[in-house]
Amino acid sequence: MRTLEKTVETKKRGRIENLKPWKPGQSGNPGGRPKHDVASQIARAVFEGNEEAIYRAMCKALLKGSPRLFVALAERAYGRLRESLELSGLEGVVEILEKRREALRKADAKPMSEAASGEN
Repeated sequence: MRTLEKTVETKKRGRIENLKPWKPGQSGNPGGRPKHDVASQIARAVFEGNEEAIYRAMCKALLKGSPRLFVALAERAYGRLRESLELSGLEGVVEILEKRREALRKADAKPMSEAASGEN
């Protein structure tokens, strides 16, 4: 009987009816983002002081086929690299879309005209 009560309480707690909007001027995250990220500081200390050890560890990880540790540590210490994105190959897209729309319009109009001629 106790598990049934817990299930009912859990379902009741997670319902949309229990959601309450923030009061005007109230923040959803009053503490804000932490000022100092401890993990970032540790990663910087590891990278800046142990170049030779990092080189050896990186080589060892690459030989095993897993560079994930290095990427994670580098991103944590210095942030992710920004990638520039260039869109290409969109030259004929507008024309193709217009042709498809026209074909759909013709297909939609054709059954109506056939139905009208069949009723007479």
